[in-house]
Amino acid sequence: MVNIHMSEVEQAVDPTSVLSLYLSHDAAATYIDKDNKIKVLEYERFVKQRYGAFTHTMSYREGLGTTDEQRRDFLQYIKANVKGNIKTIAINDPNLHDGPLIKEYFPNVEFKTASHHDAHAASGAYTSELKDATLLSFDGGGYDDTSNVCFTRSYLYKNGNLQRLTDYNYSLGIPYGHIAKCIKEIKAGPDCEDHSLVYSGKIMGLCGYGNVREEWIQPIANYYENIQSQGNALSLLGEEINLKLELNSIEGQDAYDLAATSQHIFEHLASNIINDLLKAGAPHNVILVGGCALNVLFNQRMARALKEVGGTLFVPPYPNDCGLALGQFLLYTEIKEKLSPYMGFDILDRDKFDNYKKEYKATKCSISKLVDHIKDGKIIGVLQGESEIGPRALGNRSIICDPSIKDMKDILNSKVKFREWYRPFAPVCRLEDSDTYFDNVFESDFMSYAPTVKEEYREVLPSITHIDSTARLQTVSKGGHKLFYDILKELKKRDEIPVILNTSFNIKGAPILTTIEDALYVLDNTEMDYVYVEGFIFKKKS
Repeated sequence: MVNIHMSEVEQAVDPTSVLSLYLSHDAAATYIDKDNKIKVLEYERFVKQRYGAFTHTMSYREGLGTTDEQRRDFLQYIKANVKGNIKTIAINDPNLHDGPLIKEYFPNVEFKTASHHDAHAASGAYTSELKDATLLSFDGGGYDDTSNVCFTRSYLYKNGNLQRLTDYNYSLGIPYGHIAKCIKEIKAGPDCEDHSLVYSGKIMGLCGYGNVREEWIQPIANYYENIQSQGNALSLLGEEINLKLELNSIEGQDAYDLAATSQHIFEHLASNIINDLLKAGAPHNVILVGGCALNVLFNQRMARALKEVGGTLFVPPYPNDCGLALGQFLLYTEIKEKLSPYMGFDILDRDKFDNYKKEYKATKCSISKLVDHIKDGKIIGVLQGESEIGPRALGNRSIICDPSIKDMKDILNSKVKFREWYRPFAPVCRLEDSDTYFDNVFESDFMSYAPTVKEEYREVLPSITHIDSTARLQTVSKGGHKLFYDILKELKKRDEIPVILNTSFNIKGAPILTTIEDALYVLDNTEMDYVYVEGFIFKKKS
């Protein structure tokens, strides 16, 4: 087994001297800032380009490209905010295509590369608080230390040491996402149509409308196993199940059943990998990282299975590629601790806050008044503090409202978020209340699981109850997200159901926002009712 923690084979370095840059899609930077905080800055939030790529080497995802001016502005922002003298730059590009540009801002540095999956593994293991665990990194695949691609990799994490176990020469993320492009109801993102980064999340929402077809199980399993070796694997699958599978070629029940059966196969294959490791004596605590770890349906299944054998599951809030800069940083430092997810950008136009308050005649808003607005059926955008990192809004860049309003899901999808009708929304409740409203609950600070809504509350909470009765729950505890906890506490005090709906503060095609200007744009150009910024409520100008 290969031990991958770099500081154990090299002299440990001062973390303030390390800058980690992940430059592909979901680009990000990690460093220690002047306030001695670990920062994880997602490039998309800075340039306002969803999935934004810093590098110019991604011609197959032309829609993610950014300008030289934007790249330079990002590097200048980092240079102005790092605490120490940067000596080491951890980077994911073994060929250093962007090295000359980076050296203009950090001239006296040594570049060190990191494996894609090793960085994923570090981002989960070193922040998990577990002493021993089996770890699986699975997504579409990524470069190893060289230009070789690794699709899926398992690890052993024990006593602070992370060791590679097995490389698997197939991807679970690629076939899962590719099926989505055939379905008319699933629209591509800004990157490309053939393998858009939005596909996997959308098909996970759609599969609840379908049923697993027994006669499709083996053909879809063959498709998963053959996609790396057969360029026409999707077409061959279509021939086997008598469907024409090409871009936007199917819709309705056939499409939903295809999504559901694919989800079934994905869960089966991923479970087999983990079960084989456990049977071989690996620890029963499991960490999941990589883009596939965003599949909350599988996470829920795995958490339940592990509970039966005395194990636990941990999924960090940034399992996809936006967490790779953090993982690379952790590989080259001695930091191993639980980290808050709120490590992202502060409000970038905070210096204009007073001007916006005057322009919009914003007023102070108590928790009690905020709850009044929620119970009056108002839709409220929340912007406060440093952004959560990862694709899930956890309260600092959120849209919140009352999930007991029957049409709220449709209103949000069509008139605020401008997204497809089938997309579900997430509930938030206090951890101590979660068993009252949901079955098979696991503590879920980061929306990592999908328990079922209890039968007696499905009609009472229609806007967070998905078609299959699941809900991607966020639980908050007293020491967790204060605003959410206080809102829920006030609801409980009023004998209301202490559950709110939470979705990310953005609109179709845009990343989660991080400026007051953008928040107010959403307020003025959608059917959102209010924006709440650090204790102040903003109404529409009109």
